Amino acid sequence: MNRAPVLVTGANGYIGSFVTKLLLEKGFKVRGSVYSLARKSDYQFLYDLFPQSKSNLELVEADLTSKDAWPSVTKGVDSIFHVASPTPGSAPPEDEYFTKPAVAGVLNVLEAALKNDVRKVVVTSSVAAVAFRPKDKVCTEEDWEAEEGLVPYPKSKVRAEKAAWEFYEKNKGKMELAVVNPSFVFGPVLTSKGNTSSFVGTVMSGVLPGVFDSMMPIVDVRDVAEVHYRAMFNEKANGKRYLCVAESVPLGDVAHWLNKEFGKKGIKVPEGKVSLEEAKRHWNPEVKVFVETFGKRLVYDNQRSVKDLGMEYIPVEKTIIETGNSLLEHGMVKIE
Repeated sequence: MNRAPVLVTGANGYIGSFVTKLLLEKGFKVRGSVYSLARKSDYQFLYDLFPQSKSNLELVEADLTSKDAWPSVTKGVDSIFHVASPTPGSAPPEDEYFTKPAVAGVLNVLEAALKNDVRKVVVTSSVAAVAFRPKDKVCTEEDWEAEEGLVPYPKSKVRAEKAAWEFYEKNKGKMELAVVNPSFVFGPVLTSKGNTSSFVGTVMSGVLPGVFDSMMPIVDVRDVAEVHYRAMFNEKANGKRYLCVAESVPLGDVAHWLNKEFGKKGIKVPEGKVSLEEAKRHWNPEVKVFVETFGKRLVYDNQRSVKDLGMEYIPVEKTIIETGNSLLEHGMVKIE
């Protein structure tokens, strides 16, 4: 293709890397932003994806909070997938760590895109901006999570997405915007660097004491990339947000599928039920996450992506099994 390059921010992140991979497979020229070009081990795998197409991939350094960096990064691109955002991990649980770069990042990218006459931007948000705390209903794109009492990470998602829509409303007609709201993102990995699929590795390792009465909304990373792509190149998506969820399943199902597939390889996942009291006493931070959702349900409606974009989501069981196989291949899970 002789078209202008497409920009992917956070190109070496889990979602960003699969968006980049999909674009390269379709013959696009991709400009990807990374936090630091000095940390080559963080992004070399992107160049290794398609050795024959290295000329179609250009990586540039850009900090989300650096307003001055983005006009040059966005110059000459046709469209932008704004995927980069602070993610949970070893980060301190303060509002400032998540919210400031998330909001500044989306506004810096959108302002630079407007200045450079970029055709369209697709922003990666999260189901957390739609509903983070369990609701007594099926949640749709019309819903927003209330900020009051919300922990820092989902609060950053709410504020960043609202900032994007406010910018869009002020500049309607000058550029197009669509937003993708993924749930828990699992699936194969392209690098041994940690990402959300590492949770499946935690379950496979037997660290969790058993099964909690919790539901997990799950989507395959390959489908997340596909929804981004279709939202970019389908006019029906202009001015819309899309819940990107395959299905909400009980944690017990995840444990059962892993046992069924990997038990013969020596991996044993505890499937006994864990009470709320036991979960509260457990030392592992992964367990603490489920305490908040114990006995509650959080279900999302994905029909807008099905109807507008023609999505057919990968079955969750297939995603979980292929995640496990990929984690084993990359040495992220060890068989004793």
